[in-house]
Amino acid sequence: MTRSRRSVTSRDHTRRHLYAQYESQRRALLECIHNLYLSPSSRGVAQHKLQAIPRASAACRIVRRCVVSGRSGGVLRRYRLSRLVFRRLARQGCIPGVVKASW
Repeated sequence: MTRSRRSVTSRDHTRRHLYAQYESQRRALLECIHNLYLSPSSRGVAQHKLQAIPRASAACRIVRRCVVSGRSGGVLRRYRLSRLVFRRLARQGCIPGVVKASW
């Protein structure tokens, strides 16, 4: 893994940590904001508190990455590997239950 890929992977790791840390707080504030029975002033306070939470803690900021190479595109969710690494490891027989198709 190159140095730039390592920094991108560590940034994504930080985002995952922030998401886990702020998830319950973010959900509670969003419930307050979307609740139309609350007064507009209390909803505004909830919105200001939500804006104070780090942006990197949002779920949409998390990117699926390959655990071996750090590649973001073409990642198989089940194995958390990129298609290139998956193909190489499957050919070597390192992934249990995966065999080359033949019919």
